[in-house]
Amino acid sequence: MRKGRFDRVPNHYSGPVIQRIKEFRHAHGRKSLLPTLFKVGQLELLIPRHFGFCFGVERAIHMAFCALNEAPQRSTYLVSEIIHNPLVNHELERRGIRFLFDAGGRRQVPEDQIAADDLVLIPAFGTTVQIEASLRRSGIDTDAADFRRRYDTTCPFVSKVWKRGEELGRAGYTIVIHGKFNHEETQATYSHIQQHAHTVVVLDSEEARLVAEYIRGRLTPDALARHFGTCWSPGFDLRRDLERLAVVNQTTMLAGETREVSGILRAAMQDRYGADRLEYHWVDTSDTLCYATNQNQNATMGMRDAGAELAVIVGGCNSSNTAHLVRICADMMPSYLVENQEYIISAKEIRHFDIERQAWVLTRDWLPHRLPGRIAVTSGASCPDVLMNQVITRIVGCYGYGTEDIERGMENLAILDSR
Repeated sequence: MRKGRFDRVPNHYSGPVIQRIKEFRHAHGRKSLLPTLFKVGQLELLIPRHFGFCFGVERAIHMAFCALNEAPQRSTYLVSEIIHNPLVNHELERRGIRFLFDAGGRRQVPEDQIAADDLVLIPAFGTTVQIEASLRRSGIDTDAADFRRRYDTTCPFVSKVWKRGEELGRAGYTIVIHGKFNHEETQATYSHIQQHAHTVVVLDSEEARLVAEYIRGRLTPDALARHFGTCWSPGFDLRRDLERLAVVNQTTMLAGETREVSGILRAAMQDRYGADRLEYHWVDTSDTLCYATNQNQNATMGMRDAGAELAVIVGGCNSSNTAHLVRICADMMPSYLVENQEYIISAKEIRHFDIERQAWVLTRDWLPHRLPGRIAVTSGASCPDVLMNQVITRIVGCYGYGTEDIERGMENLAILDSR
């Protein structure tokens, strides 16, 4: 970790190749979004300017391991997975942490089995007000300053969305959340904001257009209600609660898509109420976009546009931000999401997660046979560097290159020439 970061995140999550690349970019081309060129023999690997653990993830892992180290004798729980990465969650389990809820939202530890002197951590996504109330019934004071400082690992950028939503709700705006309704972060945001505002969750630009058509008077209330079902707060009144709008997002969504959703709804409000009254009916909320998510996505676009033959993206199959990196790359090239090096079976076979089908698939003849060649590699915000490091080593090995070839390549890192 660089000086000033969380030095108690386990250093076995780092990797020598990735560390050298990060040090190189810290010293050279920090502001450029052009990728790093890492040449191993005749193989060119493109690594984006930004990838891997973001600030919020580093902070959450730091807090979790601090809790384990400071009170090893106490029962320690996490509300759910701390981040969407199997390596980190499995290690925390091996260290003794238990999850109150599994990945499907099913309760694993009953409320009455948690004692007031147990340690309970809230994950980086945050959690719902209903779960916080359950913890308080178990004797865990989730409102205490010490709890917030030491055991609430909610990403500060998620908390920022909640605060902004609360402010706008109190000002009379309905909050549109651009996100996946069943994602832990969106559920947390939805539950916190709906205490202060009418709230509706919109998945994408297609759903935003349905809302826009209703605002323009081209869609009936029944038609809109049939589509959205329960994706809005209790008591939501379509005739009343779409008159003043503000958009916030699940921080792992594509920033460009959030801007598109906002643009669609803003245009509808202007059509309905006129430009001279738009300021009353619409408020700009671009200040809630997560800078780290934006950086990673923009850097991935810069890597994608550099002309690789394929992309390998490393991260959890249930990681939303990682899935968006796959989509960015897939616009230009074959793209494969893997959780670790074991999914790269050989130069002939790769087992990867299909984000559209939501299933693991086996693809044959995935790796170009001829050299020279160029492959793009990146990782999601919840992926430890060690996993990306291992994937790079496995890909290089598929071409017959070894440790000495990698060492020579690390001595000659460069920022890709854009000419």
